[in-house]
Amino acid sequence: MTAERALHEELAVIGDGALPAGAACFPLDTERSPEDLLADLKARLAERRAEVDTDPFANPILLLSLEVKRRLESGAWSYSAVEQLVQRLTVDAFDGRSQRLGAYLGECDPEANEARIRDAVEGLTRTAGGEDVPFEAFRSRIERELFGMVITAHPTFGIDPVLMRIMAELAGGRDAEGRPLDAGGRADRLRQAARLEHRPAKGLDLKQELVIANEAIGHIHDALARMRRIVLEVAAERYPDRWHALSPVLITLASWVGFDLDGRSDISWANIVATALRNQIAQFGRYRRSFEALRGAAGRHAALGHVIDLILARFTLAERDAADALAVFDASSADLALLQRQAQAMHASQDGRLVHAKPLIELIDGALDLEPPQDLAIALVGLRAELAGLGLALAHVHTRINAQQLYNAVRKQIGMTTPPDDPSRKWTYLRQIEGLIEQAEPAAINFGSIIDEETSAKRLFMLIAQMLKYVDADRPIRFLIAECETPFTLLTALYYAKVFGVDDRIDISPLFETGKALATGHVVIADALSSPAFAAYVRRRGRLAIQMGYSDAGRYLGQTAAAFMLERLRLRVGALLLERGLGDVELVIFDTHGDSIGRGGHPRSFADRLAYVDTAESRARFAESRLRCKQEVSFQGGDGYLYFMSETTAFAAVTRILEHSLAPAAPTDDPFYDETVYVEEFFSRVAQFNQALMANSDFAALLGAYGANLVYPSGSRALRREHESLSARVDLESATQLRAIPQNAILQQLGCLANSIGGVGEAVSADPERFQRLYHDSARFRRVMNMIEYAFMFTDLDVLKAYVDLFDAGLWQARAARRIERERADELIEVARVVEAEGLHERLVRVMRRLRYDHRELALALREHRRRRREEGADPIAVSPEARDNMHMLHALRLGLIQNLLLLAVHLPDFSSRHDINRDGLIHRLIHLDVPSVLGRLSDIFPVQETRVADGDFGEVATYRGDASQGYAHEHATLFRPMGGLHELIRRIGSGVIHNIGALG
Repeated sequence: MTAERALHEELAVIGDGALPAGAACFPLDTERSPEDLLADLKARLAERRAEVDTDPFANPILLLSLEVKRRLESGAWSYSAVEQLVQRLTVDAFDGRSQRLGAYLGECDPEANEARIRDAVEGLTRTAGGEDVPFEAFRSRIERELFGMVITAHPTFGIDPVLMRIMAELAGGRDAEGRPLDAGGRADRLRQAARLEHRPAKGLDLKQELVIANEAIGHIHDALARMRRIVLEVAAERYPDRWHALSPVLITLASWVGFDLDGRSDISWANIVATALRNQIAQFGRYRRSFEALRGAAGRHAALGHVIDLILARFTLAERDAADALAVFDASSADLALLQRQAQAMHASQDGRLVHAKPLIELIDGALDLEPPQDLAIALVGLRAELAGLGLALAHVHTRINAQQLYNAVRKQIGMTTPPDDPSRKWTYLRQIEGLIEQAEPAAINFGSIIDEETSAKRLFMLIAQMLKYVDADRPIRFLIAECETPFTLLTALYYAKVFGVDDRIDISPLFETGKALATGHVVIADALSSPAFAAYVRRRGRLAIQMGYSDAGRYLGQTAAAFMLERLRLRVGALLLERGLGDVELVIFDTHGDSIGRGGHPRSFADRLAYVDTAESRARFAESRLRCKQEVSFQGGDGYLYFMSETTAFAAVTRILEHSLAPAAPTDDPFYDETVYVEEFFSRVAQFNQALMANSDFAALLGAYGANLVYPSGSRALRREHESLSARVDLESATQLRAIPQNAILQQLGCLANSIGGVGEAVSADPERFQRLYHDSARFRRVMNMIEYAFMFTDLDVLKAYVDLFDAGLWQARAARRIERERADELIEVARVVEAEGLHERLVRVMRRLRYDHRELALALREHRRRRREEGADPIAVSPEARDNMHMLHALRLGLIQNLLLLAVHLPDFSSRHDINRDGLIHRLIHLDVPSVLGRLSDIFPVQETRVADGDFGEVATYRGDASQGYAHEHATLFRPMGGLHELIRRIGSGVIHNIGALG
């Protein structure tokens, strides 16, 4: 018997201690085997699917969910057995996800990846004709920043770090110590996964996110160090007399975790300083441990050991200073006197603080002059390169703020009474801000200045000044500006950069993400460069940094249209720099995209993901014009960190990035760039469809039907604005009230990835033959359409319809008419009344029909494309039958559980309205699965046991017990706790769906 088979047999009795104590939603049922339930469910699923062939109105998912409900109602199944089955299906999905993750990364064997890096670097030492490349030419290539990895935090922490590590080990095929996993090792990891809750860490907050982010960053550092070692080994072989002078960079590492202020007010100025200090301490620790290892290797080389001891002393002292400061800034309520004393100490020791890498680099140079053995020399040169390129903090800092916050800061100074792009005033505003820039003089600040400042934008510039002063003075800080749609925004940022004396070490970067910004971003840059002050700033910095996003662009325009507009913008900005005589300025393009299809993460492979954003055409055009371009991409939250939760997978990802960055940029001759009229009109149709969908109140109703309540809260950033009253209706009025991640997550959980496939069917139908021709002939168009193929295979309108039909009062009435028991029939009728009062079903059906028309056209086009692929001997993109069965069963189970939850909801006892809370309001929230907040209020209204004052010593015994003092144990046992357990299972199923799709939101 194989280990894998043994595992599946063990999973058949997963309820026997599989989940940790206290994690189970319902008392353990040992009489019903989850394996029996699984076999039963699979058989019924096959039968229900067969019915579709003879009954076009049959919905196998809804029919199967009704059978789940009936089995629970009859007692044939128990909630505990269903809970065990859900865990079994979720672990199966987890296993499948880990296997896909490994295939996605490509080669994961560390030795093989070392060889691939060596081959890529050796290729830089020879020309295409086989001639030796001069040292300086080789040096200029490897000392450049070719690619940037940016760690960002968004609410996509779908599973806790323990499960993330297990998945990374399974994907990479190696354990935490780097040993290969055999079948038994894989089975052991899956057993661990089977005994854990598949959910985010409880109480997840920004501090926990920082810990997880820094774990991922640590593995990236290890991978980059390994890469630098290989580069230097190749250089030592090819350039034995000069390699010591090298300082290879190639790939940089940045983070905005704890520094991103866009859309959140829960990060204080002290939090930001604490995060910077914490990251610095972590990096000092990494350097110290590296030099301690070298000290041991130096052995009896006294002079070398002495130099290393000096370096170690600097790091030890610097760690202590930073830790002292962190203790003050990290305190939740540090008193002012304590803060003043710490600020005084930091200022007094400023000259001696370790904020520049140069003194350490000079010591390393001195150590190299002692001619240590080559292995030690390579290690020293690698550390010198890390100090020079990555600096004294764990990662380069990216801050982010919203454009509106800049406007609020400058409004009074220029008398701005209208938006900055107001046609009647915009040129006046631009002249006024240019005047302020010309007159700006650096202002001296201290930490007290930050405390006194009430404007968030000014406060952030002050924080940047203090971080450059006391943390890392060498590495520039990125200043990202969200919703930047006018040059006024960039000039305002430059003004404050000059006021606070950081304009020489800050890269002002506009974020272009909305449809308007993507269409006119190059105009914004052009107008900004028309300002002498901004043009001089760009020349002085030697780079122009821009940020482009796939998230909001994906939902407002559709992912395919967003990809088209993002690539067009990058080409336009590159051409603009050449037109303005700025061809010697480096163009930094930060593409912020997530790791799901809905947020621009290409699903075919890691290599495709890189090529999807950093396109072959743009690389070729930039190379031809000799325009230097640094590509940056983000890795967001729990989904993005998965690649870096083991040393093996982190090194595989870094290898893919290096291979992509060093690959020759050759002309593509792709017809995608010749058929400009068709391509423009195709993506315009996609964008129009999605813009109309986002403006459709029925679509907002679909998103709000269950909201984000099908999944666990997955991060510290708010998903939408809060509502004040529990009795108030919380329906979404507009899809714009949600952020991109929850919108994607909701659609994925409903089985309709509309943000990715929406509008493509209509665009195809305009000219199907031309579409098929371009699909076949264009590598770029095919890569874009691969996104659609993957999203399409996870889209199932039967699943969507099953969720929508739960809001159909007629369905509940029809079920009541078939019930003999009066009590059961009355329950169903009451649910019918409640859902009819919601008035949602007709709206949901309307938007579903709209999606179905588009879906049909896309299905026909993909069917034809797959036929052609088969004729050419290629396998079509398709979800595995096992994964499809898994998802259908999970959806059917969840739909059955939701039905039972609704039946419990209508039994909610009445109570006197208090604090704007009433029974109808709570039932409304339960219908939308907002269970935790309702149960919190119900616990207050119906306490299990109220304290009896009469039980105190009043001199005489009281035997009377009023109703209030007897508590509401019955309601808690029969209603409230079961509702909580059902909702917990509903969200666990959400985790299983996430594993099947491969990402959250």
